[in-house]
Amino acid sequence: MNKLIESLRQRYRYYLYICTKLNYNIKTMKKAVLLFVLLLGANIYSFAQNYIDVLYLKDGSIIKGHVLEQIPDKTVKIQTYDGSVFVYNMDRVEKILKENNYRRATKQEYAPKKSSLRGYKGFVDFGYAFMGGDYDDWFNLNHFEVTTTHGYQFNNHIFVGGGMGYRYYTDIEKHSVPIYANFRANFLKSKVSPFVDVRTGGTVGDVEGGFATIGGGVRIGLAGRTALNLSLSYSYQSYDEYDFGWHYYDNWYYDSESHGVSLKLGFEF
Repeated sequence: MNKLIESLRQRYRYYLYICTKLNYNIKTMKKAVLLFVLLLGANIYSFAQNYIDVLYLKDGSIIKGHVLEQIPDKTVKIQTYDGSVFVYNMDRVEKILKENNYRRATKQEYAPKKSSLRGYKGFVDFGYAFMGGDYDDWFNLNHFEVTTTHGYQFNNHIFVGGGMGYRYYTDIEKHSVPIYANFRANFLKSKVSPFVDVRTGGTVGDVEGGFATIGGGVRIGLAGRTALNLSLSYSYQSYDEYDFGWHYYDNWYYDSESHGVSLKLGFEF
């Protein structure tokens, strides 16, 4: 009987030892699994931090940050490093990429770069010119004018192009079409910038001759590449004036000139 009891005691101690070891191994395994999960999460977080979303716009701008929302074929919303949120129409976006961010980007790198005006540029201008006649003539060349100009913007400053328009001379009730070459320069890259504008060409129609304008104004940037322009210019116009004599053989032409100033309001796109 005593031997049986002793045998049972030994078996009990053996089972207790096994259970203790097993419990220890389970706890150790749980700790190992927890440590593995934490390390995996840290690696995933680190991997995510090493990549940023980069928007390449068609106007040359690059915006770095994290895309918050993207509606296919409509809009994309991105948050930059400084917390600013920008929304762009997809027709302005060339591509969206994820790129390595091996070092912490600066605030300037995440912020949208200033839009470039480089490329095709167009203008529509409306104005009125106050023009006196030559030799104290009984009429003058005051006129209303609308023009459209198209050309190439080499950078945020220099534009070269050409255009044409329509003039209505209010005092003499005549019409002409100006055709010209155009040079324009913006002085600043900011949203509001002074500019200088030079045009030279000729007019055809009721009033024919050469003309030139030189002046300056203020460009007020709007959304994207669009802007409003206000300008004041000096205007010169040469033209042929017809003089009636007493007889048909006394009729003759002579060259005349007109000088004045013009005020214009324009839109660029």
